[in-house]
Amino acid sequence: MLTVHSPSDAGIYEALFALSKSISGYNDLEGLCHGLAQSLQRVVGFEYLGLMLHDPARNVMQRHVLTTTQPVPVEDFPALPIDQDPAGWVWSTQTTLVISPIAAETRWPKSIERACKVGLCSLSLVPLSIGERRVGVLAFGARSVYEPAQEELSFLERVASEFAVTVDSFLMQQTIVRERDRLQVLFDITNALVSKLSREDLFSAISEQLSKVIAHDFAALTLLEKERDELQVHELHFTSDARLPIDRRSVPLGGLPASEVIASGKPVVLSEPDVGRFPSVFYRNVVGAGARAICSLPLTTSNGTLGTLELGRLTCTAFTDEDVNLGSQVARQIAVAIENSLAYRELAEMRDKVATEKLYLEDEIRFDQNIGDMVGDSPVFQALLRTVRVVAPTDATVLILGETGSGKELIARAVHEWSSRQRRNFVKLNCAAIPATLLESELFGHEKGAFTGAIAQKIGRFELAHQGTLFLDEVGEIPLELQSKLLRAVQEQEFERLGSNRTIHVDVRIIAATNRELKAMVDDGKFRSDLYYRLHVFPIQVPPLRERREDIPSLVRHFIQRFASRMNRAIDSIPSAAIEALTRYDWPGNIRELQNVMERSVILTQGKTLTIAMPEILSHNGTTHRDASEMMLNAERESILRALKQSNGVVGGPNGAAASLGLKRTTLQSRIKKLNINRAYQ
Repeated sequence: MLTVHSPSDAGIYEALFALSKSISGYNDLEGLCHGLAQSLQRVVGFEYLGLMLHDPARNVMQRHVLTTTQPVPVEDFPALPIDQDPAGWVWSTQTTLVISPIAAETRWPKSIERACKVGLCSLSLVPLSIGERRVGVLAFGARSVYEPAQEELSFLERVASEFAVTVDSFLMQQTIVRERDRLQVLFDITNALVSKLSREDLFSAISEQLSKVIAHDFAALTLLEKERDELQVHELHFTSDARLPIDRRSVPLGGLPASEVIASGKPVVLSEPDVGRFPSVFYRNVVGAGARAICSLPLTTSNGTLGTLELGRLTCTAFTDEDVNLGSQVARQIAVAIENSLAYRELAEMRDKVATEKLYLEDEIRFDQNIGDMVGDSPVFQALLRTVRVVAPTDATVLILGETGSGKELIARAVHEWSSRQRRNFVKLNCAAIPATLLESELFGHEKGAFTGAIAQKIGRFELAHQGTLFLDEVGEIPLELQSKLLRAVQEQEFERLGSNRTIHVDVRIIAATNRELKAMVDDGKFRSDLYYRLHVFPIQVPPLRERREDIPSLVRHFIQRFASRMNRAIDSIPSAAIEALTRYDWPGNIRELQNVMERSVILTQGKTLTIAMPEILSHNGTTHRDASEMMLNAERESILRALKQSNGVVGGPNGAAASLGLKRTTLQSRIKKLNINRAYQ
């Protein structure tokens, strides 16, 4: 029963003093109300004491504390709109309200029904205010009818006035504490993000700090891919109960909360799923996996919107305005960090690409020194050059066919040099020289950690050849399981690095070469027919050297001049018999074999007249194979001995025998051992 024992002035002061003493030392609302209930028990009889505070975000009176003197089954009803709650009327009018009996009240049916369910018969609502500042409402409930006198109401209002000061002080203190904690969190996040430049380290730091800011069950980042109207989704944090299929995925931009955020630049907050508003299949899958409340925040910098920060809960517990405001500040910090990370990644990729190009160009310089330019005046060779000049200015895919050593790579270079891409990279890849397990990485690159041993990011040949030409030598050696990905890269000009789901678009001209019968491989099921026809756009057949014998004398003179100049030899005469023998020979190894024979011959020549160092050719001039072999070994021995004497037995170094012979130090040491030359010269 709610009763107020009309106290004397001394009793009032005694009660107020007891009130002040009983609520001191509490640092939470529940403790304050418990102290208030204890101090009022001698003066006011009640079974129910409630504290309601105004929630400006939703414009409702939110019950914060319920204190009862005896067990009362109180159900947890959601807050009602302010115009449907008698506490809202008291807060708005700042007028004390007594409802007794409750059942007779008709203005607030939902609230009255709630009070009746817990067995209350009367309800007294007193405003908590400090001057013009409205704090909340204090509610006293009883199981009996209450008809107070004016002095009794005045006492309750005096109690409420004193209690309002304490509650307001507590709320102000809580605001200050929250602001302090918020600033500390923002400071911690700034420190955590400022030095994280790699994407992996940055995402890990974001995940660690987010849990300190806003309560959530899962979090993700979406990054906008403008060229394809897609979002790259990256998992940040999951609780043990939240396992949603969202990590490292590309999803269409439309029909998502993130889509609306990116378009408007404003947060989207959902307290429950809304597949009607957001029909994306990806969003439906996330909801189907258990997501309920969603808070999608823009990642915005001065350069625009990069994507969104997604926070979610597995319950319909809505994200508050305070959550959204704090989350928005965190999202701005994350956006700056991500922008810096993307710039760092772009610079790192450019640095790696330049370093790779430097190594590649150095390799190309060595290649040019070893192979030389195309030489030949024969009709068949001139016809080949005319064909190359016809196709070179186009961007058509070229397939070069021919025997090993016939000069297919030189033809590929000519196509590149005579095209509009000549100022860009000519990137080559010998598909037969790389293990099948590593070929995909060589072609398309890989991300750090993509497989065992991938300790750093690698740029593939396709990416390196952007706006230039990619030459795939021995293309028939590509494994069947890799051919489908190669087909997509050739046809669509796009691919993904190993370990990445980010699609890379390139502009690359493809030139392929092979010494195998690709059509027969297609018939045998060893080469994809669609890839074959995609490469077989403009086939070029390179003739073997035996079909262009007229060019052999010119090639011989070209190679002799090059190797003699490199080795500081003066060779000014080539016997006509040697030229004739070289021309008659069939050269199964084609130009590469001819080049190697000429290099060896220059090494072994002692005077100014070329000595042919090849048993097969010498045998054509009447010398037996055995005699020719002995002659060649003796000539090589004498040449090495002479070089060792001139260098005083020094093999390596700029003045060593290897340098004068134009050989590598290890190659010369191997030949010294093979010929059993006296080691005193070494």
